[in-house]
Amino acid sequence: MIEITIVNQSSELARVAGLLDRLAAERHLAPGMVADMQVALDEVLTNIMKYAYTDNAEHEIHIRFRVFDNVLEAVIEDDGAPFDPLAISAPDLSTPLHERRVGGVGIHFVMNLMDEVTYDRVGERNRFVLRKRFKT
Repeated sequence: MIEITIVNQSSELARVAGLLDRLAAERHLAPGMVADMQVALDEVLTNIMKYAYTDNAEHEIHIRFRVFDNVLEAVIEDDGAPFDPLAISAPDLSTPLHERRVGGVGIHFVMNLMDEVTYDRVGERNRFVLRKRFKT
């Protein structure tokens, strides 16, 4: 397991990507799997940074990576407003772009990249878990 705590600033995304790259190199993870996790993480963390906080204060976001049972897992925890992105209905991608409701495409994309995505509210924190299975 490897973990990092960042603050809610987009400049911190590179630190998370670097940590995942280091873990991937140490564990000899497939580049495609790591790329999918990087894209999903970027989407989730960017949404947290943009929408989870009602103030302009600095907030900590904790990310924990582990590799187990042919799975790469990322657990993201933040102290933002309670929000379950999985409760939002999937966007209708057949509707013309100018007629679609705003939002939902990013989480839909994340769910398609990952093998498992879960959300829980634990105390005063949101917990978002991303899992990607190794291709054997």
